[in-house]
Amino acid sequence: MKNNDMLWSCLLHLGTNMWRDKEAPPQVDDKYFRPNSSGTMWNDNAYFDVDVFHKITEKLPEMGINTVLIDIGDGIRYDSHPEIGVNGAMTPDELRGEVRRLRALGLEPVPKLNFASSHDAWLGEYERMLSTKTYYNVISDLIHEVCEIFEKPKYFHLGMDEEAAENQAAYGYSVIRAEPVWFRDFYHMVACCERENARPWIWSDYYWHHKEAFKKMMPKSVLQSNWHYWALSGENGEKGVHAFSYRAFFDLEELGYDQVPTTTTWSTTGNTYQVVSQLAAHKMKNIHGFMTAPWMMTDEVSYYDILGDIARLGFARREFGDCFE
Repeated sequence: MKNNDMLWSCLLHLGTNMWRDKEAPPQVDDKYFRPNSSGTMWNDNAYFDVDVFHKITEKLPEMGINTVLIDIGDGIRYDSHPEIGVNGAMTPDELRGEVRRLRALGLEPVPKLNFASSHDAWLGEYERMLSTKTYYNVISDLIHEVCEIFEKPKYFHLGMDEEAAENQAAYGYSVIRAEPVWFRDFYHMVACCERENARPWIWSDYYWHHKEAFKKMMPKSVLQSNWHYWALSGENGEKGVHAFSYRAFFDLEELGYDQVPTTTTWSTTGNTYQVVSQLAAHKMKNIHGFMTAPWMMTDEVSYYDILGDIARLGFARREFGDCFE
């Protein structure tokens, strides 16, 4: 793919209730965190600073970023399901205005709704209805409405990461779908996206723990974002406790999946530079772009952290972008 066509993208949060459900028992460390710190606490009220969002996104083109994923969750009051939106959530028309503003800046806005059971507390009562007819109808309604708000987006990120017990340890209610059920629900989401002519896009860590099922059942049409957030060690990054996630980039390449590898400086400052430079050196053919995920909420206290994270991806693009032509 030509460098100018690649997705040099960042993830920004509109909704925040994706890491703790409303009935989660109190945690010992809750008192040490602001509600926005990493989404660790439930918020009944919208936690999104639109002025900060404007300041960040206005800087993106000069930083080499051309795509913005907006993690929506319960950050809007949907026309189809207004019961989902938190207090003070955006209206659909307000979000539509933001989408148009991003396009006017030369940015590609991409919607994201995370339907993984580990990150779907934003669904409210529907998080307890997985795999039911009601659940399917809600998914259909939300994807259709969001695609209308985004005015025919090219992509739609469905999340679907970290559906495991350890990622729901702080929940009041947790559930894990076994392989046949996970894929049945996922295929419904994919079909909803395809009806809207939006390419489905997901996190790829399901591959780490379910390799054979993934190889057999994951459609090649689904854009993959494998993520590796840690420092690389060893000559080719093959050593270290998280080497399995780094190796997945090469496995997905060999399997023929289009990828948007994802990095962050939230856990390791040099992560983005390392990952982009290593994949450039290996001359990967199926790289569709790169994404950075600051994992900070969109507010004033996180402003410079978010910009710093994004700036590192922009720098990596300038250094290595031409290697992916």
